[in-house]
Order: sequence, then structure tokens, then C-alpha cells
Amino acid sequence: MSGDIFPPALRARLHQAPPRPVPHPGALLVSLPIATTLAAGDAPVDVDVAAFAVACEAVGGRVSRATSADEVAEVVCAYLEDPRTVTAWPGETLPLPGVHEALRARGVTLLDTYVTADVSARRADLDRLAGAPVGLTGAHAALIDTGSVVLSHRNGRGRLQSLLPPVHVALVPVASLHVNFTALLAAEPGVIAQTANLVLVTGPSRTADIEMTLTRGVHGPRIIHVVFIG
Repeated sequence: MSGDIFPPALRARLHQAPPRPVPHPGALLVSLPIATTLAAGDAPVDVDVAAFAVACEAVGGRVSRATSADEVAEVVCAYLEDPRTVTAWPGETLPLPGVHEALRARGVTLLDTYVTADVSARRADLDRLAGAPVGLTGAHAALIDTGSVVLSHRNGRGRLQSLLPPVHVALVPVASLHVNFTALLAAEPGVIAQTANLVLVTGPSRTADIEMTLTRGVHGPRIIHVVFIG
């Protein structure tokens, strides 16, 4: 590419000194003990949740813990102004009962998640769901080493709720916390075969395709908030 058409701003960036290497988020856990007991109420659980939070927040995620539907609703409502709408997985697929009811009690409208198979009419359904400020889902598991949540998609557990809104709130049972993906596969050898789509989400959506400037929320949510249940 000649100098006449090569972007000067990009050329200047390429001549900058290389950045210092950034350790993988998992490296941040070296000084933290990784527990092997994940029973709710045991002390190691708190250690593992803290370790997950370190890795998740290192890649731009947010982490909370809730023990009731009302506490989950408060997390979601903190992101709502106008419209007070949420697109969510069905209540029976979430790891805590009563979340839908707690949201409605706060004046939140839960959007119908139906998307027609008719290509000519599909855009209207997608635009309706994309207009929700928050997408609420469950999560099959969480991985301590990278701060990732594992989403398992099948009937009633769609992908759009975690992709279209600018904020994704994922509810994860504390007992579904694993050291890494290898540990999850060892604990559940058939997890991949039992789902239509298994996705690991690590922090909010980001890209640096345009002049190597990091931008969030281009290909998905700009905020991911993981809420541990239990």
C-alpha cells in the first residue's frame, strides 16, 4: 500500500513502541486459592466467587451476588430509565423463581420473546427486542480462570436476549462455578451434546478493527453483569 493512501493516523500507531504484555486474566488468580468444594454456604464458595470477580472485572465485566428475586430485580432496574423494558428468558429457565414477578412489581415490561420465522416480518420482531435496554438470561456455568459465563441455548433459552440489548444480565447458580472449561467438561461430559448452542462469554463485546481503537458494544452488549445466585 503506498504512502498516499495509507492512513497517517494508522501509520503513526504502527510506529509507536509496542505495548507492554498484558497477562491473561487467568494469571490474576495465581495468588488466590482455588477451592474444590462448591457447596452453597461453604467458605470456599466465597473465595471462588471473589476469584471469578477478579477475572471478570479485569475484562470489563461486573459481578454481584443475590439471594432473592427482589435483589435480582434491583440489579436489573439500576440499568433502566426509559423505556423500562426487559427481554428475558422465561421464568422457569432462570435459576431463581419469581424474578419476572419482581420486575413487573417495579413497573417493568417484559417483552414477548417470540421471533417469527417469516423473513419479511422478522425485522420488526428483532427491532422490538433490540429496543430493550436489558437482556436477562440464566447461565449454565461460570469459569473462574477467565471470568466467563457459559450460555446453553435451546428451547426457551434464546441467543437474542444476550446479544441485542446494550446490557446483558446473566444469572448463575453458585454451584455452577468451575475452575475452567476443562473442569466443566469433566463434571458434565455431555454438556455440548445436550445443547443447540454453547457459548462462552468473556466480558462485554469489544473490537479494535477501526484504527486499533478499542470500542465496546459494537457486536453485542457493552455491559455484562454476572449475578451469582446463592
